[in-house]
Amino acid sequence: MKYCLCLIFLPLCLSGQSLQPVLRNIDHISISPQGNVFAATEKGDVLMLDSLGKVMLNFSPRRPARIHLLEAWNGLRIFAFNRDYQNYFLLDRFLLSDGPVALDREKGYARLLAPSQDGNLWQLDEAAFELRKIETGSGRILFSTPLDLILSGRNYQFSFMREFQNQLYLADLTGPLLVFDLNGTFRKKLPIENCSWFGFEGEDLFCLRKGEIISYQPFLLKERRRPLPPGLEESGEMVRLKNHEFYLQKGNLFRLGRKSGE
Repeated sequence: MKYCLCLIFLPLCLSGQSLQPVLRNIDHISISPQGNVFAATEKGDVLMLDSLGKVMLNFSPRRPARIHLLEAWNGLRIFAFNRDYQNYFLLDRFLLSDGPVALDREKGYARLLAPSQDGNLWQLDEAAFELRKIETGSGRILFSTPLDLILSGRNYQFSFMREFQNQLYLADLTGPLLVFDLNGTFRKKLPIENCSWFGFEGEDLFCLRKGEIISYQPFLLKERRRPLPPGLEESGEMVRLKNHEFYLQKGNLFRLGRKSGE
C-alpha cells in the first residue's frame, strides 16, 4: 500500500504539479453498499466507475438535465432526482431504467427528493415549507410535517437529505444539520453547520467544510476533524473505500490513496 501511495503523490511532491482530476464536469457522487461508485455529470448522465475512476457503464436520459440528488446506498436501485423537470429515475445495477417518474406538481414543488428504506420517498416541498413522505409511483402524500411550526423564520437553504439508521438528516447551507425520525417528527440539531452535503461510513457522519473533513458520531456526540489532502481545500462531496477516496470539488473528481486509520 505504501508503494501505491508514493505513485499517487509523487507528481505533487517532486514536480510541483497540481493535482489532476480523473473526471471533470461531475455534479454528484455516491457509493453503493457493494463499494461501487456512481457519478452524475452536468448533463444528467449517470456513470458507474471502477476503482481507478474509469467509466464502466453510462446512462443518458432522453432529455439532458442536471441531477440534483444522487443516491446508491440502497444497493439494488440507484436514485437520481431532477429538480427542474420534477422527476426521478430508478436505475438497476446495469444502469437500466424504465424511464423518468414525474412528480405531481399540483401537490407542491420538490426542492429535494430522497429515497426511504421503506421504498417510498422523502420530499422537501419548498413552496409549502413542508417535509413529506410520499408513495413511490403514485405520489400520494403519506404524511407531512410543516417546518414553519418547528423552525425559526430565517432563510433556510436546504441542500441535501438522506435517511440513515431510522433517522432522516437534512443539510442547511446556513445552519446546523437537522434530524427527524421516520414519522417526520423533528428531533434535534447537530453541531455541524453550513454543510452542502454529507455521507456516512460505519457509525460516522462526515462532510467537507472549509478545508476540513469533519467526522461526527450522532449517537455518541463525538467529533473528529482532519485537514483535506494538499490541493483540496474546498467544500464538496466524497466517497470512501478501503484503500482510497474520491473527492468531488467544483466539478472535478479526484482519486487519492487512503491512509490507515483515517
